[in-house]
Amino acid sequence: MKFMEFKHKDIYVKTHTSIIVTREVNEKDRKQQNELVYANVIDIDSRVQAMFAQFHHSRKKSDVFFRISHAPRIGEKDYDKSSLYVYPSGKYKHMSLREDDTFVTGLVVSEKVLERQKDGYIIFAWDGNIHEKLFWTIDSYYETPLLEEWTPYLYEQLIKSKGLVPLNVHDFSNDNPELVVYELLVEEDVLDGCISFGLQTGALILTEDEQVQEVV
Repeated sequence: MKFMEFKHKDIYVKTHTSIIVTREVNEKDRKQQNELVYANVIDIDSRVQAMFAQFHHSRKKSDVFFRISHAPRIGEKDYDKSSLYVYPSGKYKHMSLREDDTFVTGLVVSEKVLERQKDGYIIFAWDGNIHEKLFWTIDSYYETPLLEEWTPYLYEQLIKSKGLVPLNVHDFSNDNPELVVYELLVEEDVLDGCISFGLQTGALILTEDEQVQEVV
């Protein structure tokens, strides 16, 4: 478990967090940043709601970041004192669920996870099966014709071209060892091109499905 802290002028909020997902971004005027994609926060309700509020603000971007650090147990002295700083970007949704009379679990999720955006879509595979989730994503949000058995080939091509990039999973509680997260960054024309190339080279085989033949 880690602490997730926000501090700006007279505002200070601290909760616990069990897992966060970040994406690395390089900006011209700043060093590499870790943009926050997903966070699970745990604490009393007032602190969780206060943390949610920091994602809906009018402060300039440079003033908004969260510090992630080790949450020491009572009496623990010898522990990692380093920190990870993460930055929000874009819009977020959040929800909370009461665990018991004291604690509330809150989820903070980028809209890129919830629906396709102009600059991409973020795919969570909690069971580690990214092929299955990639197929579902393209079938649900894109016009590209795709057979499920073609997905491993498409995955490899997108990884090579960096059209599909892995994000960083920080599982502080080790409760989600199989989770992998990727961001799909390409549009239909690139996906169509990958499929067409695979068919032309024989890497992909077209079945007798007439509907797929008609689309291709």
